[in-house]
Amino acid sequence: MVSSTRVTGILNQGTSLEDGKYKITKLLGKGGFGITYKCLDTKLNRSVALKEFFPQGCLREGTTVVSAGRWSNSKYTNAKHKFLQEGRNLGKFNHPGIVKVFYYFEENNTAYMVMEYLRGRTLGKILKMQGGKLNEKQALYFIEKVGQALAVLHEANFLHRDIKPENIIMAEDGRIVLIDFGAARDISNNNSKGFTAMLTPGYAPLEQYGQSLPYGTFTDIYALGATLYRLLTGKVPISAVERAAGVKLPCISEINPDVSGHIIKAVMKAMAIDASERLQSVTAFLRMLQLYSYKLSNNTSTHKFYETFSDPWKAFEKNSDKGQLNYQSPTQSWF
Repeated sequence: MVSSTRVTGILNQGTSLEDGKYKITKLLGKGGFGITYKCLDTKLNRSVALKEFFPQGCLREGTTVVSAGRWSNSKYTNAKHKFLQEGRNLGKFNHPGIVKVFYYFEENNTAYMVMEYLRGRTLGKILKMQGGKLNEKQALYFIEKVGQALAVLHEANFLHRDIKPENIIMAEDGRIVLIDFGAARDISNNNSKGFTAMLTPGYAPLEQYGQSLPYGTFTDIYALGATLYRLLTGKVPISAVERAAGVKLPCISEINPDVSGHIIKAVMKAMAIDASERLQSVTAFLRMLQLYSYKLSNNTSTHKFYETFSDPWKAFEKNSDKGQLNYQSPTQSWF
C-alpha cells in the first residue's frame, strides 16, 4: 500500500542540497524526465539552473524520490545512471551555443545537474513577440547559430533529439543557446537503436516514434528543418506520423510567399520522411540554405570543441571576402 506521505510535487522554495551549497529559489520548468529549478549557489553567490532527475510517474516522500508506476527499481536506477552520464558528457563541451554544465551529484535517491542560469527569452517567446513568425533574415540568424552548436554535438557523436523553438534561448549577452538535453543520447559505437521514445510532435521525425528504427545526425536535421519551418510560417509542422499516413505538409510558400525558393527546398529536404532521402548533416543543410559563413570542415581550425577560447565567437568568425551573408544581431531591434 502506497504511503499517504508520497506526493508528486516539486521541491519547496528554500530547500537546500549538497550540504547547503545549493538553495532552491523557484521552479523553472518540468518535463517528462526532470524538473528544473533556479537555485542560489551559496558558495559563489550566483544563480544557477539545477535539473533534478524525476521521471514522470515517480513520487516524492519528503525530499526523497521514489520509483513508481512503470519505473521499477532497476529501470529507475539505470535511467538515473544515464542522467548522470549525460551530465559527465555535457560537462565536456565549452561552446557559446551549448548550455554549460558545471557539476552533477546524487542525493535524495536521485541525481542533479548544475547548469548555467541563462537570462533571456526562448525563441518560442520571441515568436509571440514578433506576431508568430520571423522574417527570412531573422530566421536564418537563429538557424545558423543553432546549427553551429549542433554540429559540435554531432562531431562528438551526440544527438539532441528535441530541437524546437522552446529549447533555444536568446541570452541577454547575445548568445543563441541550445538547452534542455534531457533527450540527448550518445550514438558512438553504433549505439543508435533502442532509445526511449521522447519527442515533440511536429519536430520529431518518424524514427523517434519507435524503438527499432536507427537514429543518426539526420534525426536532428529533421527537427532543425521543422524549427525553421515554424519560424518562417508561424505554424507547427504536421507530425511525421500524420505525414507518413498521407497528410500533406503545406508548402512554406503557401503560408509565406516572401521566402526564397532555395530555403523552401532546403527545409523540405531536411524534413523528408524517409531518413535516407533527408539531408544527413548540418553541413549539408547550412550549405543548401546558402549560409556560407559557417566553417564546415574540421580542418578549418586546430581547436577542439572542448577547448576554451578567450573570445568564444572567434571560432566562428565570418570571412567577409567570400560573399557570405553577414547578419547583425537582432537583439537591439527586438528587445
